[in-house]
Amino acid sequence: MSPPIAYDAARLFAWSLAAKPRGIDRVNLLYARFLFETWPGDCISTLPTPWGVRWYDRQRALQLLDRVEELWSETIRPYEDRVLLQIKIRLSGLHEPRFGEAGRSSQCVNPVSRLFEVLSATGFSFGASVVRSVPKNSIYLNVGHISLKVPYIVSWLKRRPDVKSVFMIHDVIPLEHPEFFSLVENRLYAKMVEHTARYASGLIVPTVAARKSVLNALRMRGRTEIQVETVPLPVTPIFLEKDRPDEELGMHDYFVICGAIEPRKNHLLLLEVWRELVKRRGERAPKLVVVGSPIWGAAPLLRKLQRRQPLQGQVIFARGLSTPALRQLIAHAKALLMPSFAEGFGLPVIEALAVGTPVIASDLAAHREIAGDLAVYRDPTDGPGWLEDICMFADGNEAAAEIRERVTAYQPLTWREYFIRIESFLKTFVQP
Repeated sequence: MSPPIAYDAARLFAWSLAAKPRGIDRVNLLYARFLFETWPGDCISTLPTPWGVRWYDRQRALQLLDRVEELWSETIRPYEDRVLLQIKIRLSGLHEPRFGEAGRSSQCVNPVSRLFEVLSATGFSFGASVVRSVPKNSIYLNVGHISLKVPYIVSWLKRRPDVKSVFMIHDVIPLEHPEFFSLVENRLYAKMVEHTARYASGLIVPTVAARKSVLNALRMRGRTEIQVETVPLPVTPIFLEKDRPDEELGMHDYFVICGAIEPRKNHLLLLEVWRELVKRRGERAPKLVVVGSPIWGAAPLLRKLQRRQPLQGQVIFARGLSTPALRQLIAHAKALLMPSFAEGFGLPVIEALAVGTPVIASDLAAHREIAGDLAVYRDPTDGPGWLEDICMFADGNEAAAEIRERVTAYQPLTWREYFIRIESFLKTFVQP
């Protein structure tokens, strides 16, 4: 028997107003696709509104998903992506935009205009009260986090004790490493964990490393027993497709780092490495493509790039890539770089491995758990070590070739396999 699902769509709706998704948004979108298209029981969406938290039917949720994919350009082919075209131009050295950034214009999205586009696709509706109308004995599933940080959005659960709540928690890094985050984000994350301790019947976590951290944070808040499903995230299906090689990208030597530009991701280390690379090799140095948007704490990195004029021709900042274009970019890179100080998973790592691209990653428990012996590991403070490994892949020596060959053995978990486990876990909450 499949219990009714009340899927929290707050992040999907909110992030539809942004130009492009982050990794967690792609996961959120795929979860919603699976549930609203294939879940055999009732499946509704919940959404905070000015008139309270409301629920909307399956058809309206599917209309939202279709429109979000269009707005994020998730259905285009790589050659249609303007940001990827700009990256190719920069790799060729034919154009030098200020600060070396590609895709700035793609981020100029009018949120009000986007809101009307979403509403026109889904139709305006006041919805129905979650307290009165969510089916009896439902599972409230929250993958997107943001609702858990706002008390009024989850407070309705107190009035519906028959509803079991299952939350996906990727990590609790802001609580373990507050120095990498703003005070506001730290406080919001603390709220999220408090609400998880109070309301969650079950948790979904992506790694054993994340599980240990999350359970420790819950114990500190008085929650000692909870059902947990630990299952690694699969790669987005586009990364499993076989696409023709891109001749233009194949002509260039470049490395990629992918993720939000913030202190935790340790971009500053790579800028120092590239400064040394340019010093040693001049114009023969490979380029670094930084894919992601700046968020809190990115200012020092951008200032350093401005001060280091020689790097402006070698470091390309790109934001606004569609997922198909991101796949193409990673597939032709010498290696993907992941020098983070802390991670609960590391989605770019498995995306790179899925397309046969080697990975140099910081030596973290989560990275070793998802990549095993297929990645090269370095301490995130070991600049000379990172330089050595980057030079190895840039030169394509025998050691690099052996690693690249080893990566071809990677067998990623598919979303179909993943959801078999998730569906089985959710059904454990069926009430007699």
